[in-house]
Parts: sequence; C-alpha cells; structure tokens
Amino acid sequence: MKIQNTLLTLLMLITTFSTRAQDYRTGIRIGWDFRTQKYINNGSYGRLKMLSDGRQALVFDQGGVCKIRFKLPTATGFQTATTVASPPAGSSYTNAELLELQDGKLMYACNERINGYGMKIKVIYSQDGGLSWNNEQVIYEVRESEYVENEDLFGIWEPAMIQLPNGDIQLFFASEYRVPNHDQKIVMLRSTCNDDKGLPIWTDTIDVCYTVGYRDGMPVPLVLQNDKGIVFAIEDDGYGGGFQPGIIYTSLEDNWKSGIRYGDSDKRWVAVASGEPRGGGAPYIIQLKTGETVVSTQTNSLADTRGAPWDDMYKNRPFVYIGDESARNFGCYSIPFPFMEEPDQGGVWNSLCQVDDSTIVCVSEIHGHPTRNGLWTVEGHIMHPMTSHQLPVGTSMEDIDWAPLMSDIFIGSQSQANMNVGSCWSDDSLFLRCVVNDKMIRSGAERAPLWDTDGIEFYCDMGNYKTDNIAMGAMKFLVNVDGGTLTSRWSSSGWTDMPASNYHMRHVILREDKQYIISLALPWNRILRKPAAQKFAGYFKLHNNDLYKNKEFIYHEVLSGISEGRSRTWWQISLGDAPDAVQAPEDDADTSEYRWRLDSGGIHYNLQGIATHSLCRGIHIINGRKVTIR
Repeated sequence: MKIQNTLLTLLMLITTFSTRAQDYRTGIRIGWDFRTQKYINNGSYGRLKMLSDGRQALVFDQGGVCKIRFKLPTATGFQTATTVASPPAGSSYTNAELLELQDGKLMYACNERINGYGMKIKVIYSQDGGLSWNNEQVIYEVRESEYVENEDLFGIWEPAMIQLPNGDIQLFFASEYRVPNHDQKIVMLRSTCNDDKGLPIWTDTIDVCYTVGYRDGMPVPLVLQNDKGIVFAIEDDGYGGGFQPGIIYTSLEDNWKSGIRYGDSDKRWVAVASGEPRGGGAPYIIQLKTGETVVSTQTNSLADTRGAPWDDMYKNRPFVYIGDESARNFGCYSIPFPFMEEPDQGGVWNSLCQVDDSTIVCVSEIHGHPTRNGLWTVEGHIMHPMTSHQLPVGTSMEDIDWAPLMSDIFIGSQSQANMNVGSCWSDDSLFLRCVVNDKMIRSGAERAPLWDTDGIEFYCDMGNYKTDNIAMGAMKFLVNVDGGTLTSRWSSSGWTDMPASNYHMRHVILREDKQYIISLALPWNRILRKPAAQKFAGYFKLHNNDLYKNKEFIYHEVLSGISEGRSRTWWQISLGDAPDAVQAPEDDADTSEYRWRLDSGGIHYNLQGIATHSLCRGIHIINGRKVTIR
C-alpha cells in the first residue's frame, strides 16, 4: 500500500509538471552541456526529427542538394548522409523540412530556387523509412517570367508542415508573391485526402497571416497538445525594433476559417515575455512531452557584450526560450553554443528537437569557426525545480547518503567544467552538495578575487520575493577549491561581505583528479531563517578557470535562465518530506529485467517524480515498485 501511495504521489507530481504554467519560479530550465557540442557536417538549414521507430533524422541541404542522415537509438553518431533529391540543372534546393505521416510515410519538403529567379515548393516521399525517395510533387511555384517582370520580389520561402489528428496535412511558407511594396505574408496549402497512389492532394493556397507594411516570415507550425489548437512561429518585424518571434493561433474548431491574422488580430502575439531580450529572426518552435513550448531564434541581443557587429546576421547566435502549453510568455532564455562569445562566430537557422524525457537538442548552422563551419548539435538537460528532502535532526554532512538526493540540476554550458547539485535539510541545517567535473582544476592569480579560483556559489532569498531587483536580506555563499570562503548579504548598499565564522557555515571539500566536491551546511536561525511555506528562491553559480593555448579563460556561469539582479528570475527550491527508505536489491538479485524495460522505452521516475534517462543510476519507480539501478 505504501508503494502504491508513493506511485500515486509521483503521478500527481508528473501531472502537475504537464499542466502548470511555465514561469521563472516553478517552471523548467534547460542546461546546455558544453561536452556534447558536435560538428556534424558542412551544410545548411538543419532540422532534427524523432521518428516513431526511435531513430533521429537530420535533414539539411549541402551544395544545393537535399540530404538526410539517420541516427539509430543506440548509436553515438549519425550514419552516412544520403541524397533525397538533386536539383535540375540551373537550380538549387534549400530549406529542408521533414514530417512523419500517420501512415508511416516520410514527407520531405524543400524550396527550389531557379537561376536566382523562379522558385518552387516541392515535396517528396519515402515509404520505406528513408531508404528510397520518389513521387516528387511541385505544390506551388512562381514562374521565372513572373519573377523577373516584378523586380525579383516574388519569392516563396521556407516550407514547414504539420498533420492534424484528423489526418489533414497543412504546409506553411512565406510568400512575397503578388504582395505589394515588398511585404511578405504567410500562406498555407492544405491536403484533406489522398489520390489513388496514397499521395496527398493539395488545395489552393490560403492566406493565414499578413501585417500590411511588414514582412511576416519563416513559419514553423505546431499542433498543441490536449486539443489546445494550432500555432506557428514567425519572424515578425511588425512590433517595432526589427524582427522578433511572433505566434499565430487558431483553434482546432476554427482551423483558419475566421480569416487572415492581420497585425492587430487577437490571434497573434509577441512570443517572448516583456522584460526579456526579444530581438531575433528565424524562430523554431516545439512542444515538450510535459507540455511546455520551446522557441529558438537567431539574434544579436547582447551582442555588445562580445563585440559582435549588430548588422551582420551571420554573427547572430541562438537564444532558446521556454513558454507555457499555450505558446505564450516565453522566458528563461539560454544560449546553447558558448564558443560564439567570439565576435566573429555566429549561429543561424537554428532548430530544436526533444530526443528523450530529459534531453533536448539544438541544431545550428555555425559561421566564423576557424575550421568547421556548418551544422553543429548540442544537447540540453531539461531541469525541474529542486526539492530538498528532509533528514533526521542532528544529521551531519558526513552521515548523508547523497545518491538518492542529487537533483537533475546541471550547469556546464560555457566551458568544459560542469556541476550537478543535490540538497537535503533537517531541523538544524540546509545541506548542499555540488559535484564539479573539471579536467583542469586551477587557482586564480596571486591576489585575484576568490571567484577567479575554481569553485561554487549559492544564492538564496528566503522571503521568495519576485521583483526586478535583489530582495533585502538575500544571501550568497562562495567556496573555492583552495578553501577560500565568502559570505555576503544584500543591503541598501549592495552586497556586504561578512565573516563566515560569525554565521557558523560549514564546508567540506573533496578534491580528486578531474573532479571536486563541495558540501555546505547552512544552519537555520544562525545564518538562514527557515522559509514560510517551505519554499524559497535561489540559484547556483559555477566559477571555472581554464588555460587554453597559454591564455586564461575565466567563466562565471549561473543556472540557466537566471538574471542575477532580478529576483523574479530566481528558481524555487522546496523543503520536502523525507524520501521513503529504499533498500537495494539483494547482491544476487537480477535487475536486468528492469534495465530491459528501461532500455525498451518503459516510463520510469525518480523519487521527485521526474522522468529520468534510461541509463541513469539510482532509485526508480517501475510498475509501482522501487528499484535501485546500479
């Protein structure tokens, strides 16, 4: 009965994750993992899709030819690229996109550009999982004569498509065709039935989105979960200040019957919430299994911090934002590729794909790299707010078994060092454990600040305030690998450093080869006050000092989505109940059957109710039974 109650609680937590609104306090974050950055191949406009058989499919164009690469579920890399379609003489293909249809066919769309003038939207199909491609269809075109006569202003661009639950297919593209004054609109083609070969029959075009005097562009459609409707993201310059992501909406019942979404329509809105860096074109949108929507864009926001030119698109870099299940209020921005701190590097035509319950992938076309320009991928950890579990009174740091208490928090997008965090508490203290993997553990220069030496920092506001500044009384605690410590409190004059000994902070440092672990004990009522409602706001920071080609690089990386000076962006940490006691299997117990279930795609959760990776060690709930996977 106890296990059943535990499972019921976990399922309630999971349901909460899938239905709550995305916000800074209780929403998810994405922690990009520097170690997973991979150069794939030269090419352009990459889009990654998960197929129903577990394969990943990457589509792109390379030298004007449509290509595809597959990655098997157990593989670490992609298979050799194969050609989907080669253009006729005098043409080139670009803007590749892929959709797996409900009947199992793969549908590949692209944009044909003819001698720089005429243009076509084409689709081609595979009925054998991508081994062969045939039945090419031209579903829309602007003939060369029309294009030339109208001063090259009849472009059609960037096809992308969805399939509705009822089987209808909708393909969207940006169009200048017969749009006055070099404006641009979004057009849709629809297929509601197939021909005798099983191929879609396409209807006439439907205008779905247009702001007079502006250029709506680069649509990416999405069918929202739980019958919440259809949206597509566009680059929208109709709100002033250049392009930024916009969202266009229709309900499933309306299905675009109510007409064009003009600039003043209540069925379109700015994607990124007020107060966030908003600029950016070429948006891409997906929805996670737990309901949150995620948008990427290419932007020169914050370009001044790295010296990048504002007017060079290829010096933009990807920003990723998290929104709610209705594709609104995007925030918690993160930057997947940190090597674009260099002014001459940039990433454009980005896309996103969720590949498992805990991992999202960003694909970017990198420019300005010294040796490898083209398509890169990087993985991001999907992180949930931390729950700190209660332990018995009198527990010391030396007594804690941290294995079941480590959270999914990950910091490590900016350098080769990365950190995972665990937490627990008793009536005496709040305990934290920071495990840092670091190939090069280094100290700062002589007389350098403490934060120039490898180490960690913890910030907290027990009042849980949500303001555009730091709350009075907020605290921060720094410990570095050399044993340097710093305790500070926020006051009207800013951060005021205090003697740590006056507040009885305890720390333990374990330093090993390529790893160090810093544990903290912060006593209640001596250094912290226990928060009301068992919740407070906080975040973590990783300080990393690296040496590369005899040049020192120092990174101060905060938890993803945090704007340090705005307490409203800090994350919620909850003081939870004690986890149930769990015994490992007997020494001779065979856990292979559970591993088989995990590796076969069975859903499993940790004690915080978070779906975990199939290879993750620790305690899991599988079919209502607690199992330790080693």
